[in-house]
Amino acid sequence: VNPGDVQGFVIGAHGDKMVPLPRYCCVNGIPLCDFTKKGAITEKEISKIVEKTKNTSLELLDLIPEGSVCFAPSLAIVEIIEAYLKDLKRVLVCSIHLNGQYGHKGVFAGVPVVIGGKGIEKIIELDLNTQEKELFDDSLKHISYLFDNYKHESVVEEEPKPN
Repeated sequence: VNPGDVQGFVIGAHGDKMVPLPRYCCVNGIPLCDFTKKGAITEKEISKIVEKTKNTSLELLDLIPEGSVCFAPSLAIVEIIEAYLKDLKRVLVCSIHLNGQYGHKGVFAGVPVVIGGKGIEKIIELDLNTQEKELFDDSLKHISYLFDNYKHESVVEEEPKPN
């Protein structure tokens, strides 16, 4: 299938702690589960795609010359700006500050939102199953861990005052 025909969500952190959601994936509006029911793709193949999705950013860092990994984030930024300027009401995954959504508060995470002329017009809370929720919670723990460690490392000690 042409990758341009595939729509899906990847939520949480970026990298190996991201949470791809095959249950919300479709090909030109046809749910992925319809393809598995008809034997066009197996659960094992879907699992391989999920793992590859989680590890692709790390592979790209090894393959692409320094500075070139900015193309995908640049494209995402263009999509966000276009949705805002043209009031497109697009559903995009953006990193936002959670304030109780998905049971989390005070952490930034990638989740689906509606972007229109007013910016983030709606936060979409997907109905995650138990496994997806556990993976998402783990992803957010990882984000919090990285953030807390960065805060501690970046604290500049006060210079001693002259006597």
